[in-house]
Amino acid sequence: MTSAQTPEILPPPRNVHPSLLNICQRFWPELKTAAQERQVVGVGEVLATLYSAPFAIAGILWLMASTDWSWLQENIGVFIFFGVLIFAFNQLRFFLIVELRENRYGSADGALAGIPLWSGVLLFGPVMLWLPLIWIGLQYVFEYRHTYSSSARWIQLRGISMNIASEILVAIVAFQFYINIGGQFPFAGLSVGTILPALLMFAVFFVLYAAFWMPYLAYHTWAQQALSRKRDIRPIFRFFLLAIGLPHLANPFSILAAGIYAEDGLGVYLFLILGMLIVAYLSRRMSWTAEHSRQSSRLLEKLETLGRAIIDAPPDSENIHELLQTHLTNMFPAGRLVVWIFPNEILSRHPSEWEPNLDDIWPWLLNQSKGDFFLAKEPLPWGEVQNRHNPIIIAPIRDMDEAQTFGGIYLELHTLAQPWDRRSLLNLCPAVQALSAQIASAIKQSQVYAQTLEYQRVSEEIKLAGTIQSSLLPNAFPDMAGWQFAVTLAPAGETSGDFFDIIQLSDGKVGFVIADVLDKGVGPALYMTLSRTLIRTYATEFDLQPDLVFFATNERILKDTRANLFVTAFFGVLDPLSGSFTYANAGHNPPYFISNENGCEPIALGKTGFPIGIDEDATWQRAQIELQPGDVIVLYTDGVPDAQNFTGEFFKEDSLVSVIQEHLGESAEKLQQSILDAVYDFVGDAPPFDDITLMILQRDEEEAPGS
Repeated sequence: MTSAQTPEILPPPRNVHPSLLNICQRFWPELKTAAQERQVVGVGEVLATLYSAPFAIAGILWLMASTDWSWLQENIGVFIFFGVLIFAFNQLRFFLIVELRENRYGSADGALAGIPLWSGVLLFGPVMLWLPLIWIGLQYVFEYRHTYSSSARWIQLRGISMNIASEILVAIVAFQFYINIGGQFPFAGLSVGTILPALLMFAVFFVLYAAFWMPYLAYHTWAQQALSRKRDIRPIFRFFLLAIGLPHLANPFSILAAGIYAEDGLGVYLFLILGMLIVAYLSRRMSWTAEHSRQSSRLLEKLETLGRAIIDAPPDSENIHELLQTHLTNMFPAGRLVVWIFPNEILSRHPSEWEPNLDDIWPWLLNQSKGDFFLAKEPLPWGEVQNRHNPIIIAPIRDMDEAQTFGGIYLELHTLAQPWDRRSLLNLCPAVQALSAQIASAIKQSQVYAQTLEYQRVSEEIKLAGTIQSSLLPNAFPDMAGWQFAVTLAPAGETSGDFFDIIQLSDGKVGFVIADVLDKGVGPALYMTLSRTLIRTYATEFDLQPDLVFFATNERILKDTRANLFVTAFFGVLDPLSGSFTYANAGHNPPYFISNENGCEPIALGKTGFPIGIDEDATWQRAQIELQPGDVIVLYTDGVPDAQNFTGEFFKEDSLVSVIQEHLGESAEKLQQSILDAVYDFVGDAPPFDDITLMILQRDEEEAPGS
């Protein structure tokens, strides 16, 4: 028995208390109109700065008071030497990155710089604490010069304030505790009596350090819960332990270094430091390897998830926007990402309030066939003004069928504990390229889907047009005693440019129309409908005058339309009693008249004027023949002689005449079927090229009564 899992009900997001927001707005006015996430994070930065600033100032003042300035002047070389060691160890920092929530990372880093620093403090006193203070100050100055957003500057200000307070003030307090409990200064050698007080000093330093950072942790724990609406604080707590633990990991080993320096001198001390530098280098490489493995595994998982979502989702363009917005916001490590179709159709953007200058980027990216990356100090090829920027990865979105770039991915990476170098960006590029290929495939799929829907819509419209068109064709024929009549219309598609009509005229006369509109498709079909209506209208007005029918139809078509189409048409008026057949041929395929009086040789009823729709001043002539018993008229459109087989050969008029002669004497129905069979046998399995309309008018051997 199974039970459905109840989904987690998340509480609504919480805002910062108004009083706290009002305080922070005095220092950072932009917070008033910022988004909720920016407000929550920004208030934390301002409060942490205000909280730590007095401690930082107190630490600097206490350090100034505790410094033996005369020793510093006399031993400036030693001071610089330890500064070089601290700098070297800081260049080999190791790190760990933790995802606190979706697309929100925390980075903890550490270094073995505590070994030269605290060994120097044990040997020479608090004067050595000026070295981390100088290091913190130089970092702030360097970063501030290249920071342009208020958010980044407040983060830097909070960082320098809290780092000075925790690294200087807390260190002085711990050292003073060491002195008060009888710790040996200067450190003279390794013994239980010297090691134990030093270990207690580091324990106090760690406890005070953690206590100082605890309010900041408490606020950010609340902030993460407020933004993510999740109650689980374990990821934040684990990150806090890492963040405060890693920097102090190597501090106890400074006792060993100080003892070696005191007992064995500088040479052995340097040998130990060299070994520690090797350990630091290996730790840093392991950090990079672990982070690269984490990123690769995570990106592969995210790309696979996105790929499955694209496959499973309905393939429409709106769905692509939703999918990308859902899956891309937390795909890359702490980055700003935009995916767009040139020039400015945004498919996904994170964060939503970010406004990248895409107008400068896409003309350059349009000519690129593969992705590229740029370190923070490298110039960008699409910008004239080269300001410092975050590391960037950019990739084109290409239609591989047409080898054409039509969109792009722009990823701006935020710096965490690890600096982005060429190797790290190069490792990230394949994932961005894979994402580009997925997006291109999804867009292509949506385009094909849209084209299919459009094709279906047009097909339905064409099918409806064909149905309407068919309904306009006569479905009942006049009863003419002594005459046989057969007609067929086989369109090549859903609609036809051919048409025929049987018009009942005055005094029992009957009009026969067969016509063909140049070109194919819905437009010619509509043109055919108009032409058929006009011919039928004027046929009842100009009885026995097919030439005038064509003239009036031509005039009206040219005045009312601008389609640049024309109609070939044949219109004949039959008097069933006398057998008189008066006709006009407007550029149409000549019907064949087969008469017994002419030895059954087909006579072409040739053109008596231009096709309809060419010249407004065109005129037509009319002609007349007499049909005797047994005589036949075969009317057809060019779909019969122009029928093609797979080899490209045409059926032609000669073949049509041969079939007519071969089957003379048969009924109109049988003659029509014989012609159609001959055409279809000739064409075989080749697709139909044009509409076929065939009309047979035959007078019986027995004369009609009264003729």
